[in-house]
Amino acid sequence: MKFDIWTFLFQIINFIVLLFILKRILYRPVKEIIEKRRGLIQQSIDDAEKMQKEALELKGAYQHEMDSVASVKSEMIRKLNEEIEEERKKLLNKAAEEAGEVLEMKRALFEVEKKRLEGELKDKTIEAVSIFATRLINDIANEDLHRALYARLFTGLGQILSRIPAEKAKDVPMPFDLITAYPLSGDETRKLREAIESLTTRNVLLNVVVDKSLIAGVRIAASDLVYDASLSGQIRAFAGTLRETA
Repeated sequence: MKFDIWTFLFQIINFIVLLFILKRILYRPVKEIIEKRRGLIQQSIDDAEKMQKEALELKGAYQHEMDSVASVKSEMIRKLNEEIEEERKKLLNKAAEEAGEVLEMKRALFEVEKKRLEGELKDKTIEAVSIFATRLINDIANEDLHRALYARLFTGLGQILSRIPAEKAKDVPMPFDLITAYPLSGDETRKLREAIESLTTRNVLLNVVVDKSLIAGVRIAASDLVYDASLSGQIRAFAGTLRETA
């Protein structure tokens, strides 16, 4: 094959022309597009970096806010715990005070109930003793014992009647009650009236009443004076002494 220089040159010229055309028609637009794309990419990168920076700043601000919130939360929790502890102490103190008051009230009620029960027990015991003593004395008492008690009363009549207050109106008869376990004879009644009138220097309206519940002995009542010389009276006096001393 024969080499043709002119053909070779012509192809070179065509290639150069083609390059020139491509440069004018394609290279610049493509370059511009590439540059624009590069600019867009760089802008995107810059925007992304800016957004990343802003995100980091927001993250820092958020972390700072979270730290502040955590600090405030911790402080609030601390104060709340202090308030709860203080309230708990107040409630415990109040509960202790109320428990002490309730305990004191219970103790007071217990003491009152104890005294009441002790009083009831004492009364029932004294009542039982009185009933037993009454029954026992009823079994052994007789008219002879009654006469002996009456004789003792008659012997001490002066001392007994000295307790009667002096009356201004001595001309008015004085009522005098004699309650006796056994009936008195007419002579005994007369002697008793005369003895009373002699000791009081006053006329006497003697009222004699028989009361078997006295068991033995007598009880007299005149003015403000009541003198019980009966066995039942002695039993009541003994029971009263027990109530006062027991």
